[in-house]
Amino acid sequence: MINGIVLNHHSLPFCSIKEAKNGLLVFLKIIQTCRKAGLKILLVDEDQDKSLMHLELAEGYFVRNWYESAKKQSKLKDWSTFLRSVETRQPLFETIDLNHIDEAIEVGLIGEKEGKRILLAAYYFQTFLVSFATLHIWQKHRLKVWVYKLSDVPEETNTEILNLYNNNSLAIHSEELNKRSKELYKSASDIWYNRKVLFPNLILLSDQIGSSLQNWSHRRDILEKARVALNVLEEFCTKWQDKEYTNYHHEYLRDLGFTAEVSCESTSVKASPQKRKKRLFWLDDGRQVYCENHVKLPEGFRLHFYPDPIKKRIYVAYLGPHLPL
Repeated sequence: MINGIVLNHHSLPFCSIKEAKNGLLVFLKIIQTCRKAGLKILLVDEDQDKSLMHLELAEGYFVRNWYESAKKQSKLKDWSTFLRSVETRQPLFETIDLNHIDEAIEVGLIGEKEGKRILLAAYYFQTFLVSFATLHIWQKHRLKVWVYKLSDVPEETNTEILNLYNNNSLAIHSEELNKRSKELYKSASDIWYNRKVLFPNLILLSDQIGSSLQNWSHRRDILEKARVALNVLEEFCTKWQDKEYTNYHHEYLRDLGFTAEVSCESTSVKASPQKRKKRLFWLDDGRQVYCENHVKLPEGFRLHFYPDPIKKRIYVAYLGPHLPL
């Protein structure tokens, strides 16, 4: 298993610019969902351009053309912001090497004689194909394929590959996507070691939360709720850095769909030097800050964080039982 989905470049181009515009929005939604699950986009051809902006959607019409127009339209602002963030803050594509299996296995669509490397990659790595809804053959949430294995006794079998190409397919495969994410990051230590991939705009402090995640022995549902909180904080930071927000407020997290309670410390805690001291944490740049903002998790657990108004990033300082009162 690998932490990625395979880009189906065979599903391009669209027949018209209008279809390309609509198709790109669906594609971005799929990418957003997959990135929240910690899945990258895998390229199977080394000569493919690793910039999404250079992807040709229709003849003479590229993603960059859509972006230049979309960033000026209020109804597309969120999506243009998302596109910019995935392009500039973290590599969107990752190239995978199939040379070690290319001559041993071939995978093709039922009804076609020749195999395709994208199908081979999706089959071999047991992951999703992500396609654009152009040709009819790619407009299926499960693609029927043949698999030919060259060995001492050559063998051909049929199977299916999961395909993401529209909102409906995304809904159909949502349970499998969640399952895959949990399998990839099933332990707290997995989340810690992959934090830069999962949360590129958050800084998880190693002294406390790093230790907590690497030595997690608490309930699974607490960890899952914490992961949801981190996802929302990451989304907030993206919008904060793109000037959609000018500062931090708890209400902004609720605007992003976060349902858990988020609050500051009570007056009694703020007034007590002893209690306040327990909420002071050292940042990686040598500053000591008061992390009163916290998310309330099951069993009295708390996730404390500090929104940095200068860097417009969030430092996550503490994950554990309620700090002393």
